[in-house]
Amino acid sequence: MSDFHNWLLEKAELNNFIYVKRLSANDTGATRSHQVGLYMPRSIIDKLFPSINHIDKSNPSLLFTAHVSSHDCPDSQVRVTYYNNRATGGTRNEKRITRWGGKASPLQNPDNTGALAILAFSFKDQAEDCSNVDIWVCVNPDEEEVIESAMGEILPGTYLFGPASEIVGGLSLQHESVRGKYTLPDAWKQQFPSGSDIIRYATDHFTKDSDDPDEQLIDRRRVEYDIFLLVEEMHVLDVILKGFGSVDDFVALANSVSNRRKSRAGKSLELHLEHLFIEHGLRHFATQAVTEGNKKPDFLFPSSEAYHNAAYPEEKLRMLAVKTTCKDRWRQILNEADKIRQVHLFTLQEGVSVAQYKEMQEAGVKLVVPSSLHKKYPEPVRNDLMTLGAFIAEVTGLYVDLP
Repeated sequence: MSDFHNWLLEKAELNNFIYVKRLSANDTGATRSHQVGLYMPRSIIDKLFPSINHIDKSNPSLLFTAHVSSHDCPDSQVRVTYYNNRATGGTRNEKRITRWGGKASPLQNPDNTGALAILAFSFKDQAEDCSNVDIWVCVNPDEEEVIESAMGEILPGTYLFGPASEIVGGLSLQHESVRGKYTLPDAWKQQFPSGSDIIRYATDHFTKDSDDPDEQLIDRRRVEYDIFLLVEEMHVLDVILKGFGSVDDFVALANSVSNRRKSRAGKSLELHLEHLFIEHGLRHFATQAVTEGNKKPDFLFPSSEAYHNAAYPEEKLRMLAVKTTCKDRWRQILNEADKIRQVHLFTLQEGVSVAQYKEMQEAGVKLVVPSSLHKKYPEPVRNDLMTLGAFIAEVTGLYVDLP
């Protein structure tokens, strides 16, 4: 871990811009899409490579060096291109970065689907374009914990971009622009609301009208996260702008922000699911019930009493683990309920490799994934995925009274 810490600190001290995201199946090539390669928004490419933003010639491009510090692989010459033929009657008007190194690069290894990737772009002297990028792809949950403790939860499908000193410093307030306009209760200015308070308020005031639990989960979590970011800004922005009287004051605030972000990341998804279960008529479940060896699965169906009742039919028991991302973490759930042979795992991860999924199947893990994310999984995997709505319907139909 010291190598990773040192790498982060080094990037924070230099003139770097950092881009952080979780690798999707399309990024790594797990979906075998024809546009395989790390996706970066056009606005970021404009910031890093302004010299290609013109139509004076067809498809202007430039090369820069990509080095990977987390893995042993050769440097590559990466190309950024502005495909601009729409200006001359064509159809393309997009910017893409290609030639990351193929399967030799951890960015394009399907088994790294879901991993956190940190790209540090640097500039030489006063050059207007980025000259090179240094890459770290996290190899285990411990490394990801270091990143998310400082920066907050990096959700699948989102990204973080900005000056390295601000992001690594731990007080970068917003991952991206909040996408809605929200009126917050005055009481929240005095005291930071609980996760349940934010979820209830978001659901009652700002989420769209839908009866589909898969759509509701995605929409509500987006709105809840937007509101969380606004409340966080309301509580700490003035303090940051005023500056700090000492290093201890800075560390105290950074730790407070970090702890709050970790607490929210650890409970938000479970709270949303709990609300949706009840809303859709699934009322027989237990949270954090104790099983063998003092294990505590996220959700146990229909109850702790049923699980520990030898006369209750085992085929009607279910367990649902909840992981925002399941790469590596899925193994943590295998022994949480010994009486249940096939365990269900709810995740928001944007795809897994076919090899990863086969491992999960062999271990008795069934993935539950919101329907809108199914297309982000490789085709051989999609038919085996379960929607949240289907899971709720199945478990509701299984319930029987205790013997």
